[in-house]
Amino acid sequence: MIRKYTAPVLWLVCLFLSEAAANAQTVTRSPYLQVVTPTSITVRWRTDQPTSSRVRFGANADQLTQAVSDPALTTEHVVTLTGLQAATRYFYAIGTNTNDLMASGEQYFQTSPTAGSTVPVRIWALGDFGSGTANQFAVLEKYRNATKDRPADIWLWLGDNAYNQGYDSQYQQNVFNVYTDLLKRLPVWPTPGNHEYVDNPNNLDIDYFRLVNVPQQAEAGGVASGSKRNYSFDYANIHFVSLDSQGNDGGRVYDPNGRQAQWLVKDLAANRQPWTIVFFHHPPYTKGSHDSDNANDLIQIRQQLLPILEQYQVDLVLSGHSHLYERSYLMKGHYGQSTTFDKSQHAVSTGNARYDGSPNSCPIMNKQAGTIYVVNGSGGQLGWQSVGYPHPAMVYSDNQVGGSMVIDVTDNRLDAQWVAADGVVRDKFTVLKKVNQRRYFLTTPGKPLTLTASWPGNYTWNSGQTGRTITVAPTASATYTVTDQSGCLLDAFAVDVDNPTNTDVRFEGQLAIYPNAATGSATIKVAIPSPKTIDVHVTDSQGVVMFEKQYVNTAQITESITLPASGEYRFIARVGTDVLSRISFRL
Repeated sequence: MIRKYTAPVLWLVCLFLSEAAANAQTVTRSPYLQVVTPTSITVRWRTDQPTSSRVRFGANADQLTQAVSDPALTTEHVVTLTGLQAATRYFYAIGTNTNDLMASGEQYFQTSPTAGSTVPVRIWALGDFGSGTANQFAVLEKYRNATKDRPADIWLWLGDNAYNQGYDSQYQQNVFNVYTDLLKRLPVWPTPGNHEYVDNPNNLDIDYFRLVNVPQQAEAGGVASGSKRNYSFDYANIHFVSLDSQGNDGGRVYDPNGRQAQWLVKDLAANRQPWTIVFFHHPPYTKGSHDSDNANDLIQIRQQLLPILEQYQVDLVLSGHSHLYERSYLMKGHYGQSTTFDKSQHAVSTGNARYDGSPNSCPIMNKQAGTIYVVNGSGGQLGWQSVGYPHPAMVYSDNQVGGSMVIDVTDNRLDAQWVAADGVVRDKFTVLKKVNQRRYFLTTPGKPLTLTASWPGNYTWNSGQTGRTITVAPTASATYTVTDQSGCLLDAFAVDVDNPTNTDVRFEGQLAIYPNAATGSATIKVAIPSPKTIDVHVTDSQGVVMFEKQYVNTAQITESITLPASGEYRFIARVGTDVLSRISFRL
């Protein structure tokens, strides 16, 4: 009788021990998020014993109906979820193939917006932060306070992320154990610093590369790098580039013939997003705990790398390394010592761009050249100043208190603020693109027409409205204007009302336009029987004026104009006071 029941008893004991062992698994590194795209994300975590890996997920915290599993036993769990919807929040649980180890309503992620989207994006950026100092915790607390109503969408690590040597144990103590709740839902885009390499650029076998995933094959946009050291990605209408300014794999980042620089040129040349942000650890301009006048790496970056960034009109460069905050003018062409900086020559814009109504504070608008350089290296560490502080290229410098940056991009507007460890926003700046526009519309009497200001912000129209968009229905030609409250911005909308119903029939003469896509230009030709005043307008499909000119007492016009990009355009000509004709064309 005893032998008859031995097998079932042993089976039950084994099952019990197996389940007990499974339940004994412990998560020793909470989940953190990597390589978020519109359709995918990578989730990582660590356990104390080798187990299989599973992520259950769904749009509702109580209905995690989808799952991705990996049967391989490991303590370093890396699971990539695919087939997701863009700009969508998902809740998730991590565990083994048989049970969850961590699940919570506070455990979620949001996929990226589609590339080119103009939805609001918030970025948190800081460097030199994982130090275990009181400043690190103060910076974190003030960031939480500043963003409690609108958390960041992505997090940029600017290097020297864990002190002092970037070892795995130091990442655990000073990063993963400190930012546990944020890492569960805030995707990280990292770059390494000199401390990750223990100050040895030739040592490429470092813990940093074992604990991060980055898009090496252009999974998130950009050009494939084939390396964890440098990569790029698109998030909404922003193109980001991360460079490794410390490591040497046959060349440093500033070597023009090196792998990184060659890839960088290809990536920036292929970029079509309106905003470009580049981040790497070593700053080209600083007078903090490092001095860009005498540190060779910084000198070489300034001389060799910056011309590439400026050639492709990078908007913002973020670095750490120097343990303070510094923000430059919008600048171009300065590659020498600090004493050679000439604001009249190297500053493309000389305002402070704080956009707060104070003197000289209008935003940077419609830049044609130049880059802003920010040193943001006091997220944990605090340093000192070098001889010559502050650097003359800087609009604002602060080495008295630490802080981190919150950057908001909405459509054609970028707002950056430095939130200090005392909770004060000590610096901020605004950049706007494609603003202060003149638009021209041809319409008929009483027909409704929608007019929209070119910037996100505040508005005062000459017709009394205060919204960004208004609707008008003029019966006679009129000009509508809109300004911001600081008097920095002005859009003008010329609405030309033409009473006749069929203008092309009444046009006497010849009207033609010859677009040339190869040269990005078009040639306008007008010929009429006798000299008159001719008004010519060329607009894009939204009415933005690309070219306008009045020709007095003229019978013949031949004019070549340059257009900024391929697309749909309109050619409108008024002859005398009442004859109007228009042609639509593509370039």
